Amino acid sequence: MIEEKKKTVKDGDFVLPGDYLGVIEEYLPGEGVIVEDGNLYSTRAGWVRINKDKVEISLEPASSTPPIPKVGDIVYARVIDIKQQAVLLKMIKIEGKGDREIAMSKLAGIHISQVKDGFVEDLRNEFRIGDIVRARVITDEKSPIQLTTKDPDLGVVYAFCSKCKTPLVRRGNQLVCPKCGNVETRKLSSLYRKVKL
Repeated sequence: MIEEKKKTVKDGDFVLPGDYLGVIEEYLPGEGVIVEDGNLYSTRAGWVRINKDKVEISLEPASSTPPIPKVGDIVYARVIDIKQQAVLLKMIKIEGKGDREIAMSKLAGIHISQVKDGFVEDLRNEFRIGDIVRARVITDEKSPIQLTTKDPDLGVVYAFCSKCKTPLVRRGNQLVCPKCGNVETRKLSSLYRKVKL
């Protein structure tokens, strides 16, 4: 670390790795900040964020790493194929990770045993191609990633009429098309049409 770089930084300043940020007596080191001989230095390129309440200095990265789904994460995915024993989906995003694209193969599957508690006779009564599903990751070490929709807040959050492609409206445990009157069933999330994508 070069000694002559000791200028005071302000909230919002852009810094590079190794830039001097201050002294330990001034701030506690937060995300992206290291302490060396009582001095604070940046570990990455980014914008300085000073939290006066916590007396903490941290860095907001200039470029964030695209998120990778982990076991326990809630993901949103679009149904792309329905087989006899599983549903194939393309993951759209991870809940709580902003709008960043997922950094890997986006394929995921829901086995018939992970759809809901109880017997599932036909997966086409639970999902249709094009449905948007809110699901939890249960295994992430193989491809496709395995998901579950067993919890009440998991399942289909957006669905379209299989006859006329109009967004379906929930009526109890069924979905009704406001345009053609078609009635369909799904493994519905308690958050149906309540989430913003």
